[in-house]
Amino acid sequence: MALYSAIRRASKFTIPLALRSVATATASTVGNGHCGGASRSFLIPALPYSTSAVKKKRKQSSFDDILLQIVDSEIKFAIDSEFHDCVVDIPDDFPFKVHDKAGKRVIVLTRDYGEETISIVVDMPNSRCENIEDDAVNSEEESEPQPCIPLSVTVSKENGLSLEFDVRAFPNKISICGMSIKQPKSSNNQLDYRGHAFSFLNESLQKSVYEYIEARGLTGSTANFILEYVISKDTKEYIRWLKNIKNFVEN
Repeated sequence: MALYSAIRRASKFTIPLALRSVATATASTVGNGHCGGASRSFLIPALPYSTSAVKKKRKQSSFDDILLQIVDSEIKFAIDSEFHDCVVDIPDDFPFKVHDKAGKRVIVLTRDYGEETISIVVDMPNSRCENIEDDAVNSEEESEPQPCIPLSVTVSKENGLSLEFDVRAFPNKISICGMSIKQPKSSNNQLDYRGHAFSFLNESLQKSVYEYIEARGLTGSTANFILEYVISKDTKEYIRWLKNIKNFVEN
């Protein structure tokens, strides 16, 4: 669960160190007269246009090299992490089917429940909310915030009506933030009345809603699976993203 913080902490130190090492090497080269005023007239033609072109090309190449060194450092760190080769096995009794394509940012879990279709959508760019604190999850003994992932859960019926939930997946727990009814073929759902914040609802109503979604597979074990799966996918996608950047700069 510490991958998000670990990568960012490493970046804080890795990037400045890489930058300083390259900058130091560049400064040393300048100090030795390779780009200084005394030797420039012997190494570079005196034509103004040619001088500007060579300077621009040399400067661009230097920045490219710095970027490539930093990207390589990030790739190495991610590959060396404990999550690089992590494979999340889907339990035999897991009720959902996982839809996940390499290079895509969205993970979708689906299942049929009677005449209903249950869909859980995880959007990777919005999946990092490690520092969110939840009163229902954090007890007085737990001073550190729990890692969590926001989910969009939809229970759909054959007539087109659906019940949508704004959910947070915590370790061993699902927390509901809000719920609303979506009309079939609604043109602008942002204008639909979405009800009160879930925590403001009657306690008996809240309890019944939790029992309703748990019966459809949104349990603590499902939350744990999603947390592990997202961390594993995020590591693989991060490495793929870095390699794509490296390939672009090199070519």
